[in-house]
Amino acid sequence: MDEAGRGPLAGPVVACAVLLRDARFTVRVDDSKRLTPRARQRAFREILAKAEVGLGIRHPEVIDTLNIFHATLAAMREAVLRLPRPPDCLLIDGPWDLPQVKLRTMPVVHGDRRSLSVACASIVAKVVRDHLMTWYDRRHPGYGFARHKGYPTAAHLAHLAAHGPTPIHRRSFAPVARLLVHG
Repeated sequence: MDEAGRGPLAGPVVACAVLLRDARFTVRVDDSKRLTPRARQRAFREILAKAEVGLGIRHPEVIDTLNIFHATLAAMREAVLRLPRPPDCLLIDGPWDLPQVKLRTMPVVHGDRRSLSVACASIVAKVVRDHLMTWYDRRHPGYGFARHKGYPTAAHLAHLAAHGPTPIHRRSFAPVARLLVHG
């Protein structure tokens, strides 16, 4: 299990749980951050052909209500529940546990580099989130979501200052909150 989108100022957090049926890949599978967008897309297609996948998504209003940590845990729980069958053990990228599920869990720091199944979850979560941000880019032109995916780049911060937040911005995150207070 892994997630994508904890750090951005806009868009959802996406969690993915993967049960591999076949661990033999013809493409490189690694931490999603270590792959190019094109390589991630190729790996994504092969992962979907060789794995059962559960996704969990929490949108900005939930992130603002729960905080990013608890919204991420809720998305992870949803991803596990969306698997067609429960796993024997849940490997989670990062240092935390998932107490909301009644499964044996194992936190794995840098799991997306140390476990093939966690790397697969990393790729699927990142590709799904990137596709969502490209869709949001068409709904909210002028913010560059297709390029920066909601992360706090200089370009994103400039667009945010010039145009104000969109409905997909996380109002509880400091750069957005400051704009709302100081306008």
